Order: sequence, then C-alpha cells, then structure tokens
Amino acid sequence: MPTPNSGYVTLNVEHFWGNYCPMEWFTILLSSFITAITPVGFIVDTVVANTLRAQVAGVEELAVRVDNTPSYQPIQGKVDRIRIASRGLEPIENLRIDSFELETDPLDFDLNRIQEPGGIKKLRESLRKPFQGAFHMVIKETDLNQALESPNIKIQIQKLLDQVLPPQAPRFEILKLRLNFLPENRLGLEVELKQEAEEGQESNQLDITAEVGFQVEGGRSIKLIDLSATLNERKLSQRFLGLLTEGINQQLDLAIFENQGIIARILKLNLNEDTLDIVAFFRLNPASAEEP
Repeated sequence: MPTPNSGYVTLNVEHFWGNYCPMEWFTILLSSFITAITPVGFIVDTVVANTLRAQVAGVEELAVRVDNTPSYQPIQGKVDRIRIASRGLEPIENLRIDSFELETDPLDFDLNRIQEPGGIKKLRESLRKPFQGAFHMVIKETDLNQALESPNIKIQIQKLLDQVLPPQAPRFEILKLRLNFLPENRLGLEVELKQEAEEGQESNQLDITAEVGFQVEGGRSIKLIDLSATLNERKLSQRFLGLLTEGINQQLDLAIFENQGIIARILKLNLNEDTLDIVAFFRLNPASAEEP
C-alpha cells in the first residue's frame, strides 16, 4: 500500500463501502433461518424473502428458492443451495440495481453461534465450512446517475472527496457528478466542483471531464488504463494522471477484503452504452482459532 508521502493519490474505498458490504446481506440471509417455525421448504423460502425485503430499501421483484434434502436440514444448520433472483433492488435508498441473482453452494453453520450479533466476524465463527457461491449483477447508467444526484449518496461522495484532499488543500463542493457508459469497457466522467472561498473572495469553479478504460487482471483486480482528462478545458498532464491511476488501482484489488476472510474473484465485467454487467465468485472462510 502506498504511504501518504509516496506521491500516489489514495482512496479509502474499503471505508467508503463498509456500510454497504454485500456480505452483510448474506448475514441477514443466514440469520433468517433461525426465525423459521418449521423446516418445510416453501415456508423457509418465504421467511428468507420477507427478511430480505425488510432489510433493503426496496425491491420490485424478488424470488427465493431454498433447496433442502431432506427437508429437516435447516434445523441442523445445513442447506443444500440458496437461489435468489431480484429486479429493481435498492440495497440502500436511491441506489437501484436493475437485476441481481445469487446462487450458493451447500451451507453448513452452527445455528446457536449465528444468533450472536457481530456481523461478518460472528458469521465466520458460525461456519463449519466455507460459504461460497456466485452472483450476477446488472446496473443501468440511468439508475447510477440518478443515485449520484440523490442527497444521501452525494453526501458520502463528498466525504470521500474531503478524505482524498490533503488538509492544507482548498475545500471543494460537488455541484455535478455524472458517469457516461461507453463501448469497449470505457467510462466517461463529468464533474463540476465549487471551491469554498474565504470571506470577501470569489469562489472558483472547476469543470473536469475524463475518460478511462478498465480491464480485469487475474479475476482479482480492476486496472484503469488510458486515462485522459481536462480541467476547465485544459488537458491534464500524463504524469499526474499516471500517479492518479496508480493510486486508484491500489484500491481496486479485491485482496483488501481477504483480511476479513472474504475471497472474491471477478468472472465477467462488461460495460456498454447502457449497462454494467458483473459476474463474480465469492467465498467466506470460517474463522480460524488463531485469529483475534
């Protein structure tokens, strides 16, 4: 990881997305089995679906299938497979995912331990074997740009900007932030920033446009490539853009989640003019006795 003096621009991506980690959804999913009154399959399906609906901001369509052979396995903490298909899912308010599908391998967990609060750490402690599966997610450009204009998400992005800028740098307010999906895995960005002016001074406005490509390396990291950008219609130097790219790429390596016992690999990532299409594999390892 680069140090503050290394010259790289760093982003605390793990902190920014910490409140919205997908593994928290899986914690909810597993915990819902505890509330099932009977292990009959369709009732377990209903309990899981209702619990998920209660824990997200909204969902337009949701289908859940829990496979158990024999049917009494859930009371032993065992499930053969979970399949979830959704459309119009909002994990947080104003962030719409056009479609989200999840399928797991067999699960085996301790029902008593999973009842204890503690998020991912307690979930890992309850696992008797790794919890793994794959998901397919599609996000539309229009939905993402609507999210970027919503107050709750805009506040989080403003906080991220404030963290990136060094303490001695001027403060900037985000006036506009828009993403443009382009062919061949390229992404465009339009940003308008207003500099906070001292009393008696006029505030400056910065208009930034950028275009960048990306590629997946080894399934575990996303690399930004061929970044070009302008500031108030003047091209930014490639040296600066190179440092910026290196700093961001450091944070787009999925290895940053491995200290939480989460292994993730990107199987597919395609961007076109309308949608971002992602397929990924995940595995949550049981907590080892040596871990604190």
